[in-house]
Amino acid sequence: MVNVGKRPGNVNPDKILIVKWDELGDLVTATHIFSMLRERFPAAYIELITKPQNVPLVKYDTNLDCISSKIEDWKGRYDLHIELRGTWKSFFRTFRYMPGYRLDRGWIRFLQRGNQPHETVTNYRIVAPVLGNMPVHKPYISISETDDIRISKFLKDVDTDKFIVYHTGARKALRRWPSAHFAALADYAYQTFQLKSIFVGTPDEIPQIEAITQQMQTPALIAAEKMSLTELAALISKAHAFVGNESGPLQIADAMNIRSLSFFGPGVKVVFYPQHPQSAVIHKVLACNPCDQVHCRYPENPCINRITLDEAKNALGLMLRNL
Repeated sequence: MVNVGKRPGNVNPDKILIVKWDELGDLVTATHIFSMLRERFPAAYIELITKPQNVPLVKYDTNLDCISSKIEDWKGRYDLHIELRGTWKSFFRTFRYMPGYRLDRGWIRFLQRGNQPHETVTNYRIVAPVLGNMPVHKPYISISETDDIRISKFLKDVDTDKFIVYHTGARKALRRWPSAHFAALADYAYQTFQLKSIFVGTPDEIPQIEAITQQMQTPALIAAEKMSLTELAALISKAHAFVGNESGPLQIADAMNIRSLSFFGPGVKVVFYPQHPQSAVIHKVLACNPCDQVHCRYPENPCINRITLDEAKNALGLMLRNL
C-alpha cells in the first residue's frame, strides 16, 4: 500500500518509522537497513519499533533517533513507514495514520515464494525502492566503550585471551545439538588448539550449560548471567571463533565479523546461514524440511541429532587451522 502520487525514487521523508517486531537474530539481519536509510536520508528522523527484549541490542546505534518497544507508541503520521516485520496492530495503525509512503515485507515474500534468499537480502529488497543506487551495507552491532572495557577486564581477570565462544541453546528444542557433543567438541578445541571455552546464554540456560561443563575434561567458563546484549557482542568480537546452534547469538557473531561453526536442524536452508566467508554450516536437510520445529517426523532421530561429532570436529579443525 503506497501513495500512488509518488514514485519511490522521489520519496524524501522527514520522518521514518521502521517496524521490526521479531526475534533477536532476525533483528540483527536487519541492522544494515538502518545505516543505509541514514546514508540515504541523513537529515531524517528514524524511529524503530521492536520487541522489548531486543532494545538493548540497538541502544547505541547512532543511525536511530528513537527506539520504542510498543506498537502503541506509534501515535502519529510518518512520511515513510517500513514494515520489516509487522503485526496486526501495526497493520491497522497504517490505516489510522496513513503514512506518505509504505513498504512492507508481505509483498516481497510473495514475489520470493519458493525461492527465499538470505534474510539480509529480503530485508534489503523491502527498502530498495527508496534507496536508489547505493552499495549494500552489512549487518552490524554498535557497542559502547564501556562494553569493551568491561569485557576486556573480564577476560583479564579470568586470564583468557585465546578462546571460543559457545552458545548451546536455541529457542526450540529441535534446534539444539546434543549437549554431550558440545562438551566433547570443546575439549577437542582446547586439546588440539589450546583454545579455552566460554559458554554464553540466558540465565535460564545455565543448568544446561553446567551439565555440559561437568562433562568436560578441560577448562571452561560460564558467562551467562548479568551480561547485556552489547557486552555479549563485545565478548564475541574478541573470540577466535563462535560455535553454536541456529540462534540469535550466531547472528551476533556474524555481524561482529567472527567466523563460526553452526548447527542447523529444522530451519530453512540458506536463510539464516552466517555470511562470514570462513564460517562453516552443518545442516542435515531432510525431505520434511522445513517443519514447524515442534512436531518432528523422526522424534527418535531428529535432523539436528544426525550431525555427528566427527563432522563437527573436522569442520572446526579445518577452520582453526586456517587462522
